[in-house]
Amino acid sequence: MADSFAKFRGVGKIKEIEKAMNDGLGNFLFDTQSKLSEAAPVETGRLASSFVLGKDQPNREKEPVRDTPGAVTVTRKYSKNEITIDSDWYISNNLEYAYTVANDPIYGKGGRVGGAAWYTSIANNLQRDADASFDRQFRKIK
Repeated sequence: MADSFAKFRGVGKIKEIEKAMNDGLGNFLFDTQSKLSEAAPVETGRLASSFVLGKDQPNREKEPVRDTPGAVTVTRKYSKNEITIDSDWYISNNLEYAYTVANDPIYGKGGRVGGAAWYTSIANNLQRDADASFDRQFRKIK
């Protein structure tokens, strides 16, 4: 009689769900960091290169001062398998002028994606982007 019952895979299912949550969060954070870097106005590339991830607290590092234009780089201090749902994660930019450029249309008009509203358009879509990231991962669970 016991052979006719399906075996419950509780522990395995929990691990799949946890992996989906971690992967969804990692993808969401990396995608958002990339969107911010790709959309930010570029004069020297310093602002666009200064969006960084922080675990359990904002990352306070700053991109070095640049005198001339340079490449925009997205710094990945963590690999996707290091990003877990049981930590608080932050995307920050610690340049003195980051807030002004992100929120003042006069300074943000050089936004490469979204024009002057480059930051606002990304911020307003965070919930939608998070939902999509997690949905993609949860659909993989059988």
